[in-house]
Amino acid sequence: MKFFFRRLKKKKIYNTLLIILIYRLGSFITIPFINTIYKNEVLLKKNPSYKGLINMLTSLTGGACNRASIFALGITPYISASIFTQLMCYIFPFFYKIQQDGEIGKKKLNTITSIVTIIISLIQAPLYILILIENNLKDKPYYLNFISIYGKNLFLMTSIICLTTGTFFTMWLGKQINKKGIGNGNSLIIISGILSRFINSMICEILNRIKYNYFSGSLILLFEFFIWGLIIGFSIIIINFVKKIYIHYINDFSFKEKNIEELSLKDDIQYIPLKVVYSGVTPIIFSQGILFIIILLLNNINIKSVVIDKIKNIYGLWYNLLYSILIIIITYFYTFFSIPVNKISDDLKLNGVYIPSIKPGKETYIYLKKILLQISFLGSILLAIIAILPSIFISLGGDKNFSLFFGGTSLIILVGVLLEIKKTVNSNLLNYNKF
Repeated sequence: MKFFFRRLKKKKIYNTLLIILIYRLGSFITIPFINTIYKNEVLLKKNPSYKGLINMLTSLTGGACNRASIFALGITPYISASIFTQLMCYIFPFFYKIQQDGEIGKKKLNTITSIVTIIISLIQAPLYILILIENNLKDKPYYLNFISIYGKNLFLMTSIICLTTGTFFTMWLGKQINKKGIGNGNSLIIISGILSRFINSMICEILNRIKYNYFSGSLILLFEFFIWGLIIGFSIIIINFVKKIYIHYINDFSFKEKNIEELSLKDDIQYIPLKVVYSGVTPIIFSQGILFIIILLLNNINIKSVVIDKIKNIYGLWYNLLYSILIIIITYFYTFFSIPVNKISDDLKLNGVYIPSIKPGKETYIYLKKILLQISFLGSILLAIIAILPSIFISLGGDKNFSLFFGGTSLIILVGVLLEIKKTVNSNLLNYNKF
């Protein structure tokens, strides 16, 4: 039995590696009719605000976005659709009822998520192609002859079909990892893209520091890697950190003189765990999406303003200030929508559970809401700090490629997903030891 189980686990690992390899190979296949000789230059010219935003998207797609690949959108439309559907379940009773229908409800929500994914892909794909044409293709005939011969509209239509299909194929690969691999399919797809740029980014940062002075550059690198290690440790702590609200279970009732009720408690005191960063990377992704749309609109408005120019600079003070405010606001909303404090307090009361020194019912609800407010504020501040670290790193002379690993979305996703994989591996090992 152990031999069979060992073979089964090896097969899952091989399947996972094969699927990731297919995804990585697909990220090098460009959209039809683009000259592959110049594909590495795509989206890296002209508009600096576009360049910064595309670099952020590229970090989530392993360079596919930068190469104008058929996987340029990656799995990000599906992630956005999943977050949107999840929020709808908390806001609207209709979606909440579907969520409570077990497997049938889960299938319905998956269908709704797929429909929303199509809508988001059909919005993002033309925006991506229009930026591509505007920045690189409209005045460069060597990129492709297709636009000049057949027109932009036909190229736009075929590209949108390719990008949307690429997103759904990426989703399918993630599901295959869940079925035939080690699990966490979508997460593994994302980090495979992020990690594919790690070695190149590390080399760029080393060369950037030692190109002028080897000795001083080496000292800066050592200090930099030390700080980077602290940031990774800090990220692990805030992702795992929970606020424990201890609760007591009522076991039986005994009455003494004057009918005074005494509560006998179980020996094992349990607690309600509330994660400080319950929202995970969601506020960062949402904030980036909102700012991406804002900058797209500002680039299409011919208004000359110093403030607008500062907002367009994604490494500048004004952009990062707005970025931090959005993260804090979205973290608050997401946490309060996701954690039903009222339902928790009602369930505690119905099951004979209470928080020490807090009366069941309304007082428990007020207490939990207060605690949630405090930890949401702390979590949002910590997320905002991590999100703006890449900009701080660049302002101190760091390489832009390596800055994606010094904080922000890439670092949070990497740490979060690797912790999930660790839990999955530990779970598999426990199951293995049973046989």
